[in-house]
Amino acid sequence: MGIDDNALQKVLIEQQKVAIMPGYTYGEQGKGFVRLNAGCPRVKIEEGVKRLIAAIKSLQ
Repeated sequence: MGIDDNALQKVLIEQQKVAIMPGYTYGEQGKGFVRLNAGCPRVKIEEGVKRLIAAIKSLQ
């Protein structure tokens, strides 16, 4: 996508109110990945995924 983990995290939080953890938090092999918490009701996960998609589209 051409955006680093921290910049993506900032966009998601500020524009869409979706929190992620940059993959590098979990080690060198996690670079380029993000981690989402799916330990909540399905409706919240579905809304979060919609917001995640909207944020990614806004960056393209």
